[in-house]
Amino acid sequence: MDIEIRRGLAEARALASERWQPLLVYIGLGVLLPFALLASEPIFSLRNLMAIAADPWTYRVSGSITGPLYLLAIVSVIVTGAMLAAWNALLVEIREGFLSEIMFGMVAGLGFLFVTLIVNLAVGFGLAAIIWGAVGPRAWLEMPLDVQFLPRLVGWTLTSWLAARFCLAGPIMGALGKLEPVTAFAESWRRTRSAQGRLFALYLGLNIGAGIVVGLLVALHGYLILNGDPGSLPEMLMSGVWALLWSGWFAAAVLIPAGLYRVSQPGATAAEVFA
Repeated sequence: MDIEIRRGLAEARALASERWQPLLVYIGLGVLLPFALLASEPIFSLRNLMAIAADPWTYRVSGSITGPLYLLAIVSVIVTGAMLAAWNALLVEIREGFLSEIMFGMVAGLGFLFVTLIVNLAVGFGLAAIIWGAVGPRAWLEMPLDVQFLPRLVGWTLTSWLAARFCLAGPIMGALGKLEPVTAFAESWRRTRSAQGRLFALYLGLNIGAGIVVGLLVALHGYLILNGDPGSLPEMLMSGVWALLWSGWFAAAVLIPAGLYRVSQPGATAAEVFA
């Protein structure tokens, strides 16, 4: 079984064209709602973070760390649930409606999020165990930052490869209505075996491109903060730019794996299914 990247991207465009309405709904659920929730917490304000970094002994954000952690957990569940609901809406032949899709997404999303978290923690702790076993934690912390960057680069590369191998897990769950994630991850691993090099290059390129865009926007937003008053129009407009960026990220994160899932199956394409 092979996966052609160009055909997968074409399928993603076809899916976006045919079922753009539910996609917009789930962008609202998976991006705009979490964006509004995070905006209510002062610690997630770039202005506050820059102030703390500039003078950590003077600037403080009131409250405990428990609240932001709870909020991040809630947002993670909402985003993952919206993605699973979107895959269900895009890939099933006959939709059952938004309520059914959202209920499926919230339940299936918890399992999907748990397995994803376990995989990433395994990578992180595995690299830490190797490094600390070789040089010890104290020696590691005393190393120059450029030396510490190399293992982080290895970890980032490894997670990009794993993302490529498991990219079909969410669409498999959504297309089949599966609530149990482990077999979906195993099936994604099997389907992506022959195309893992191309998929890794695709996801590595997407991650690098997204990192560059985010870095440029952080620099621009930081410049506006340093040279403007709180609540100024340019700074308020930047919030809209961030919302558009994350909406584009959400759409790509849903559509690209959905298109790749379509071409990983013999026979049916999105154009044939929705004809």
